[in-house]
Amino acid sequence: MSRVPKLAKGWHHTPAEGCCLMELTSVLAGEVWSDRPACVHPVLACVARCVNDQSTEEGRRRLLPFATTVIGTEQGPTQRLVAHCVQRAGIVAPRWWPRDWVVTRAVRAMRGDEMLRRLLDECVAICKEASRGTSDEQAARGAAGGRRGHRAAGHAGGRGTAGDPRPRQVARRDHAHAG
Repeated sequence: MSRVPKLAKGWHHTPAEGCCLMELTSVLAGEVWSDRPACVHPVLACVARCVNDQSTEEGRRRLLPFATTVIGTEQGPTQRLVAHCVQRAGIVAPRWWPRDWVVTRAVRAMRGDEMLRRLLDECVAICKEASRGTSDEQAARGAAGGRRGHRAAGHAGGRGTAGDPRPRQVARRDHAHAG
């Protein structure tokens, strides 16, 4: 018999304590248990954590499909994601605030499971669209010698150490969870 995971608010030490949307994603992506999976853009992960925490129990149940949808979005456009959240929430945030504060404030300003789920869906679409890129962007990356932002093997994305392609095996937790 298979069990459908139940999403819960906040961060959890182990899967036995429950899981939030990003913790479930980390497991599905084959990563270390974390609410900051490397396979998800950091701003999108912040949106997902906040949406998870703002949603009702029924709303969280309807977020389950996003656990796989967000995988592979790590190359999303940071500024565009933050601007989209701010615009959708209709807030103004000081320029000196860190982006996670801005995104958290934007998501907390929104009400209703449907609106929160729609924001998350739009942010996923922004990341997926950016990963496809335009043909001009793809040609420019090809002419520049490959992927944009490419680093030495084992060091891409800040994971592992030089020459070690394995991701860091350190569980991380997020302090931005609403509590």
